[in-house]
Amino acid sequence: MLPAFVLFEFVANDILIRPFDRSVRLSSSTDFDVKERVRAATDIVDVIGHDLELRPQGRHFVARCPFHNDSRPSMTINQERQSWKCWVCDIGGDVFSFIMQREGVDFPTALRSLAERAGIEIPEFNRGPKTQPGSPDDKATLMKAVDLVCRSYFDELASGKSDDAKMARDYLASRGIDDSNRELFKIGFAPDSWDFAINVLKRNKFSEAVAQAAGVAIGRDGKSGCYDRFRGRLMFPIDNPQGQAISLGGRIIPAIANRIAEAKGDGSNGGAKYINGPETMLFRKSNELYGLHLARDAMRAADEVLVMEGYTDVVATRMAGIDHSVAVLGTALTASHIRVLKRFVNRVVLVLDGDEAGKRRAEEVLELFVTADADLRILTLPDGLDPADFLAQQSAANLLDMAGKAPDAMDHKLNRLTEGVDVTRDTHRVTTAIETMLGVLTKTPAKSDKTELKIDQLLVRMSQTFGLPVERLQRRLETVREESAERERKQARYRKANTNSGPPKSAPSGAPAPQRPAARPPAAAAPMDDFDPFAEAAMEDAAAFGIDEGFDDYGSSAPSDFGASNHQRPNAQPGPQRPNQHRPAPQRPHEPEQGTPITGVDRELFETLIESPEVAAMAVESIDPSWLYSNTAKMLLSAYQDLDLQGRDLDVDSVLVLLENDFLKNQIITLQERIEQRAGHVLDEPHLRYTAILTRFREREFDAEKSRQIAKLQSASLPEDEELAMLEQLFAAERIRQTPR
Repeated sequence: MLPAFVLFEFVANDILIRPFDRSVRLSSSTDFDVKERVRAATDIVDVIGHDLELRPQGRHFVARCPFHNDSRPSMTINQERQSWKCWVCDIGGDVFSFIMQREGVDFPTALRSLAERAGIEIPEFNRGPKTQPGSPDDKATLMKAVDLVCRSYFDELASGKSDDAKMARDYLASRGIDDSNRELFKIGFAPDSWDFAINVLKRNKFSEAVAQAAGVAIGRDGKSGCYDRFRGRLMFPIDNPQGQAISLGGRIIPAIANRIAEAKGDGSNGGAKYINGPETMLFRKSNELYGLHLARDAMRAADEVLVMEGYTDVVATRMAGIDHSVAVLGTALTASHIRVLKRFVNRVVLVLDGDEAGKRRAEEVLELFVTADADLRILTLPDGLDPADFLAQQSAANLLDMAGKAPDAMDHKLNRLTEGVDVTRDTHRVTTAIETMLGVLTKTPAKSDKTELKIDQLLVRMSQTFGLPVERLQRRLETVREESAERERKQARYRKANTNSGPPKSAPSGAPAPQRPAARPPAAAAPMDDFDPFAEAAMEDAAAFGIDEGFDDYGSSAPSDFGASNHQRPNAQPGPQRPNQHRPAPQRPHEPEQGTPITGVDRELFETLIESPEVAAMAVESIDPSWLYSNTAKMLLSAYQDLDLQGRDLDVDSVLVLLENDFLKNQIITLQERIEQRAGHVLDEPHLRYTAILTRFREREFDAEKSRQIAKLQSASLPEDEELAMLEQLFAAERIRQTPR
C-alpha cells in the first residue's frame, strides 16, 4: 500500500479539500451591500483631491504622498480601479484604506465618514434601540449642535460689535495669534451671557436637553431650564481626528475675568484658567487630543509628536513652525492617548511646564512608560515656563533641540530621585529611591513577555545607577510584588466582610441599614451605538497592520482587523454550506510572522485569481490553506472563501469590499499593479497557469512529506522489516511521481 502522501498526489484533483478553518467572522449580506453602496457612490479622486493637490499623468493622477516627506509626486491614484498606491511607503488600497491611513482610524469609522459624505444612511451597529434624530441621545444631532455653537462663537469673535468682543480680539492679538491662525484653529468668543449658546440652538430647533447633552449648557440645580457653560472666554473647538467639532474648551480673558470677579465681590479670580467641555457621547477626554487632525501629517513626517498641556501652547508652537504638536484636554497623558498616537508615530515627547506641578506630572508617567509600546520622553521646560512663554523668549530650534535630547521617563525619574544624592554614601535616600522605583514597577502587571523584557532592561539601568547587582534588585522586586498582592488580598477580605456584616450593632431596632451610594457609571462610558462591542483598547492595541497581534490560529484577530463588522452579530446568517464541507480544528501555522507580504508561488496564485474569477471559483474548492506560505496569503484565501460562501462574485472589487484591513487591501492593490505592468507580455491563459501552480504546490507537499519520512528513518529505531518497507514505499512514490502522465 502506498503511503498517504502518494495517495494524496493521485486524488488531489478529485477530492474536495476541506476549506481553511478560521474564526474570522463572516460579513453579513447587509454589511457587504452597505460597503458596496458607499464604495460605488464615492470617487477616490474626489476624496484624495479634497486633501491633496492632484495632477493628471497619463491615465492616472499623481500626488505628493502625505505619509512621508515627498519631494515629488510618488502617490498614484487610479480612477478606473478606484485605488491608490505609494511605492515609497509601500502602502495603498481603496478609498476606505486611504481614509484609514490618512486619519488614523479603523474601518467602521472610515465607512461612516464616507457614508456621510455620500449621503448614505448606514444601519447602526448597536444593540440598543434606534435613536431619534433631534433627541439628546442621537450623536448626529449632538455633532450638529456643537458645530453650530462653534461657528457662532467664531463669528462673535470675528465680527462682534460689543466691547467684550473687542477685548477678546485685543487679547488674542497680545498673545501674537494672527487672523490666519485664528481661522485655522476656529477660535471664537463666548459672550458674558447666561443664554447666548442656548438661544443659538433654540433658534435652530435644538432643545435645551440637546444643549446639555452636547456639553454647552448646564442644568439648573433643582430647577427647570439651563444656562451657558462658557461665558466671557476665548473658545477653542475640540475636533476629532476627522476635523469635526465634538466639544469646546474656554480660556479666561484677564480683563473680562477681573470685571466678573469685581462684580461678584467674593474675592474670586474669574474662574479656572481653562475649562473643557464635560464628558459626552461625543467627547472622552482620555481619548481625545487637541489639534490632532492638523498635526497628523507633520507627525508622520517627523515620526514624533510633542504633547502639550494647553490649546494656546499648540497654537504657539504651530505659529513658530512646529506643526507636530498636540495637547491633552484637562487630563494626564493616558494609555488611550498613547494608543491613538502610535497610529502615527513611534516617539512621544511630553512637554511639561517648568513649574512644580509640571514636575509632579512628569513623575506620574513612569508606569505608562513601562506598559506603553512607545518611546516616551519627558521634556520639562526651564525656569517655570510654559511652551508659549518659552517660544516667546527663545527659538523653535531650541525647543526642538531640547525635545531631541529629552530623556525617557525612566531616566527622568532616576535623575529626579538621585538629584544631589551621593549614591555611594547616602544609604537612606538611595534605599528610598530604589523602593520608589520598584513600587512603580510593581504596579505594572507582568502580562506579556514584552513587558517583562522592558522591566528587565529597567532593572539593568537601576543596577548601573545604584551600583547593585541586577539579581538583588530582581529578588526585591518579587518581594515587593508579593507584599503588594498580600495587601490587596487583605483589603478584599476586609471589604467582603464589611459588606456582609449587616447594619451596625448600634443601630436601633428596626432601623434600616445604611445605604451605600449607588455606583456611578463611568463618565467615559462607550456610547451605545459604537460599532465595537469589545473593549476599544483591545482594538487599538493591534499593530499598525492589524495582523501582528491578537490572532487566533490562521488569522482571526482582535476587532477591526478582518471581515465586515469585526464580530459575528447575533442576527448575522452564515452563507450556505456545501455537502461534506467540514471545517477542521485550526492548527497554529509554523511560518514567518503574520503581516508578511505575498511572494513566490503564493503571489502567482493570487495574481491568477485576480485575473480570472472563474479560476478563483476552482481555487476555493481545491487549494488547501496549509500549502500557502504566509498567513497573509491564508487570510486572502479566507476572503475568497467567505465571498464564495455568501454566493458573491469572486472578482477583485468584491474582495476589496469584503476586506477591512488596510494591509491586506494594499497586498491586493500591489498585485493589481504587477498585473498591469506586465500587460502586453505573452503569458499562458490563467487556467493553464493555475494548473501549473497546483502542480508546484503538490510537488512541494510531496518533497516535504518525503523529508519527514527520511527524517523518521534516520532518527527512529525501527525494526529492519519496517525500515525496508518504508524505503520501498519511498522509491515507489518517487517512480510514480516521475512517470510521464
